[in-house]
Amino acid sequence: MTDQKIRDLVTKAVILDRNISEQTEDLKALKAQIATEAESRADEATKTDGGGLSLTFEGADGCIARVTTAGPTLRSTLKPDDKKLPKIKEAARGFFARLFETEVVFKPVENFRDQARTVMGVEAAKLIKLCESAGKTTVSFETKDAV
Repeated sequence: MTDQKIRDLVTKAVILDRNISEQTEDLKALKAQIATEAESRADEATKTDGGGLSLTFEGADGCIARVTTAGPTLRSTLKPDDKKLPKIKEAARGFFARLFETEVVFKPVENFRDQARTVMGVEAAKLIKLCESAGKTTVSFETKDAV
């Protein structure tokens, strides 16, 4: 690709990125207005299987906006230092051990890579690789204000 083609490509991408950003903010605002309206009409909502509520609005051209509020979900884990844990144990009465499983979790120490290299030397590379996830590739833009 020539330098001019890459410049044109970057310019086109930046313009599109600006437009998407602006329209995304507009869409968020519109969705918030629709959600607020749905909250004010909770008595018109239909209950969902999961214990939530759903309300459908129709647009002028027949399109629809469905606002769904999910029912409460269970927390997937409770950490030992969770502020609610003592109250949860109390509320469970003597059944806490029956209603909750204890899991052991291993978390890499701070500065794991450096620490591993310090104690293991070159052999740390294999361990470090096993503990890593692939990095995500992103493209971001630094844009000048449109004139």
